[in-house]
Amino acid sequence: MITHCPNCNKSLNFNENQQAKIQSALAALQTGTLKLKCPHCKVPMELLSDGTLADWRQKTAAVVKRERKMPEPPKPPDINWLTKTSYEDIETIKEIPKVLVMIDPGPVRDAVVEAMVELFFQPIKVESVAEGVEQMRAIEFDSIILHSRFGGEPFMQSRIHENLKELPMATRRYIFYVLIGPELSTLYTLEAFSYSVNMVINEKDVEYIKNIYRKGRAESDALFGPYSKILRELGVTIA
Repeated sequence: MITHCPNCNKSLNFNENQQAKIQSALAALQTGTLKLKCPHCKVPMELLSDGTLADWRQKTAAVVKRERKMPEPPKPPDINWLTKTSYEDIETIKEIPKVLVMIDPGPVRDAVVEAMVELFFQPIKVESVAEGVEQMRAIEFDSIILHSRFGGEPFMQSRIHENLKELPMATRRYIFYVLIGPELSTLYTLEAFSYSVNMVINEKDVEYIKNIYRKGRAESDALFGPYSKILRELGVTIA
């Protein structure tokens, strides 16, 4: 007669009445086994007519425990994306504000692009007026920098400028619009208002554009920032 559970190895303390019933059931066995449940772990066990464990259950609890199949741990995460630059590139593009640069190729454009990169913008250069119009329709820009003679068009006949003037105010007010040209006076606010832009820069001052942009942007934000913030909080749009 077994004395310990083969599964949990705890003592099987059957009382006299229980032992008598078990012995009677074992004596009546002709074939097969007698099935019992451990009073501790509730795992069934099978006894032969002589009171010993049937088949593999004659193994000790320690052996059974060692042979019990352990669950497989979860597989390590896939880190193949670490070798792919596209993931980081996409996330970076989403976070960096975009600036549309519409200046004909040359030293002025190069200086503007370099300054915008240093100011943590993503410059997008276009080579023609048509491409500039297409980009404005497709992408939401934080800033737009236009040369007064871009694409050979005089500023007052500029299709770029006309498109910007036709934008809904709810869109236009959040674009910082900069005009660069040889006829302009740097940071001259009255001139900027007369041209319906946020800031004007004379191209001879382009080497200082990083500081000029910072100053002009700070002044514009100080003037219009609280108003725009209130409109955003109220969800108000003015077409």
